[in-house]
Amino acid sequence: MSAKTTAHRTDRWRRVRTAAVAVVAAVRNPLEVPDAFAGVQEATRRHRRAHGCGAYAYGEGSLPATLAAAVGARRIVEVGTALGYTALAMADAAPLAHVDTVETDPDHVRLAREQIARHGLTDRVTVRPGAAEEVLPGLDPGAYDLAFFDGFTPTLEVVTHLHRLLRPGGTLLAGNLILGPPPEATAHLSDPAHWHTHSLGETALCVKRAA
Repeated sequence: MSAKTTAHRTDRWRRVRTAAVAVVAAVRNPLEVPDAFAGVQEATRRHRRAHGCGAYAYGEGSLPATLAAAVGARRIVEVGTALGYTALAMADAAPLAHVDTVETDPDHVRLAREQIARHGLTDRVTVRPGAAEEVLPGLDPGAYDLAFFDGFTPTLEVVTHLHRLLRPGGTLLAGNLILGPPPEATAHLSDPAHWHTHSLGETALCVKRAA
């Protein structure tokens, strides 16, 4: 092996090693983002531990909030309010938006309304009690810029309703796919006739295609 070839391979290895070190460092030291609603997330954890219920706050409110800001959302629909963590984060990130958030548990409806009032956003976040299958059909079709699903796991019926509610080019963030949604729901989310879709693992980012 020539000295030139050896030097080339050594240089390539150094570049690969540098990139690998950078990736590991990013994983070990992720970017820390201030969370104005961390207290609501912690209140959700405390409530879940005390009551053994299904109140889970989405892991990082910064994702749906940043998406709301990026699309300039004016109307947002959310399925799965819990105590209002992500509804508050999205409303805060998109100051011209109104959030309709759907929650089936009466205790969570009450607690979410308390949190929303405590943060002064009652006029911009509406908690709609009831099952998504019952509430979503009554909302305005084609009127929403952003939909966020954070219920237990999406069903075909709910995904179809959210598709109907979004305007063409509107965005759906569908979480909890790791919990095993029915195949017909995941087929809809990945159907290029309905969406431009990117998978983020347990979450899908879907943009509604124009008719």
